[in-house]
Amino acid sequence: MPISDWITQKPVYRVLSFAALAALISGSTVGFNAPSHRSPTANKVVHIVYWAGHASGALHAAVVDEVKMFNHSHPDIQVTFHDEGASTHGLAAFEAGQAPNVGMLSGYIVPQLTQAGAILNLKPYVDGPSGLTPQEIHKRYYPVVWRDMQSNAGKQYLMPLEKKSLLVIYYNESLFKRAGITTAPTTWSAVGNDASRIAQLGKGYYGIAWTPALRQFFDITLSDGGKIFPTATHRTEFSLDNPGANRALTMLRSWIAHKSMIMTTGYQYQLDFGTGKVGMVIDASAGYTYDKGSVGGKFVMGGISAPKGTSGQSSQYINGASLAMFNVGTQAQKQASWTFMKWLSSPAVNVYWNEHTNYLPLGPAGYALMKPFYTQHPAEAASFSNPQTWWFKPRSANYQAAENAVQVVLEKALRGQLSVASALKQMTTVGTNYLSGKVKG
Repeated sequence: MPISDWITQKPVYRVLSFAALAALISGSTVGFNAPSHRSPTANKVVHIVYWAGHASGALHAAVVDEVKMFNHSHPDIQVTFHDEGASTHGLAAFEAGQAPNVGMLSGYIVPQLTQAGAILNLKPYVDGPSGLTPQEIHKRYYPVVWRDMQSNAGKQYLMPLEKKSLLVIYYNESLFKRAGITTAPTTWSAVGNDASRIAQLGKGYYGIAWTPALRQFFDITLSDGGKIFPTATHRTEFSLDNPGANRALTMLRSWIAHKSMIMTTGYQYQLDFGTGKVGMVIDASAGYTYDKGSVGGKFVMGGISAPKGTSGQSSQYINGASLAMFNVGTQAQKQASWTFMKWLSSPAVNVYWNEHTNYLPLGPAGYALMKPFYTQHPAEAASFSNPQTWWFKPRSANYQAAENAVQVVLEKALRGQLSVASALKQMTTVGTNYLSGKVKG
């Protein structure tokens, strides 16, 4: 929407706090000194191109608004946005001399891009005169988020942009009441019990609709005291043949076998949820706007943060695209790209993004700004959990292929085509073969 409309929109939609709004429009970054931007002359304007792969829905609209706000507050830098996937097309574009200046990237492609010299090490910018002090980094980013930006070689090719929690449960408050459920479950055991009660409401009712996702199975495993890799630092092979993973997989299989949970494919779970006959859906936080769209106001949606397992703890796999600077353009364009990246990654802009897409605050400053919003929007507040429970996938070019291969085995086990014990052994072996590069994906 136009800047003027966004500034004057009424509170029935999502509105930032006054401090965050003022900081965002002025170009500052909440708690930090903002750079001054002189009125440009025509020959001093620096033009850069930004690629981001959000091509539709609330996410696309939020990117468009952010670019408009940056251009408004930084008249000496003008950004042109294309809804092009830099992860899938960035390398080919670089080799053809047509890469953007700034791209939204998934972590899996970073090793290939760095090997090709397509993206720049950002350490000189982070540590430079217009960079970020250690104190600013501490305020802007949680340690787990900042660690995810670092490469194995001690360099940094990424800046934080978006992080979503990959395990949130959204529920139908009306069905909860019909089933006599007065309190939203906080443990996986209670989730299963409540799902069974909803399924007993009658034919066609299901407690949970879920399109199986390996990353969510990983979180349940960790909450049950299991492990995914041998250790937190040794993540070049899988180690899924353990009691915690066995408990998690056994529980999920029993829900499906007893028809309290229905397995879906793709985004069918969102459509099923909208029918009003499904009590809960297991989704990522970024799926909230789509779940809500499917519901269409027919009932009130509640939200449940990642439940605790038998260990008494919860776990939250976080994921999301980051910002990279492509090795193209003049020095002035590279400096302008850094200014744009730092602005996009700032607390106030991050809050604008989160309040429109249900992604997570990147750090303490953003979370402090979002507290009033979370108070007013409890379903979205469920997306946020203790950052000490957050973890991210290995930065390996082979990880995506490994995850895909393990997912196939997981689904067979959930359907009862493999025993739990056999499935966990296969998941460990197959996943390790792909992750190590022994088998190519």
